[in-house]
Amino acid sequence: MAGDEGNQIPLDGYDQRAMNQAQAMGAVPMGGAMGAAQSAMTMARAAMKAEAAQAASSGMHMLVDPDQVDKLAQFFEDEAEAIMKRARDRQEIFMELPPPAKDPVSTQVANSYVKVAAGGADSYLDNYEKLAQVFHDTAANLRASAQQTRTNDQDAAESFNGGKL
Repeated sequence: MAGDEGNQIPLDGYDQRAMNQAQAMGAVPMGGAMGAAQSAMTMARAAMKAEAAQAASSGMHMLVDPDQVDKLAQFFEDEAEAIMKRARDRQEIFMELPPPAKDPVSTQVANSYVKVAAGGADSYLDNYEKLAQVFHDTAANLRASAQQTRTNDQDAAESFNGGKL
């Protein structure tokens, strides 16, 4: 986990190892130029992961027990909502990060962090929101596929029962 006590951000194994290495080298996340650089690298990885999730979802196939489709779709929707809530909760923090000191380096670091976190199409927040959209789309696709399967099954049943050969 990264962040302060009230704003914990879950990290995957790779990001956790990177954070541990930075701490071992004396770079504390969110502290000084080293911390800002580490945060920027972590956010860049998050952006790449969002892109990978989008790419994977475009060519992905799943087999789901028909009785579990609604439960699985609800899981994806719940996760998407949780992601959006975390993004909204952190947006204010990312947008108003004060520099740790008044020197030019501290000011530049704070400005750079804000840009990486929330400053545009490749920012952490933007990619986090894209990941939430992938989850919403996955839920919608699951429900649409389940509906089509139910319709096909119903049509097949009617053709066998009502068809006169």
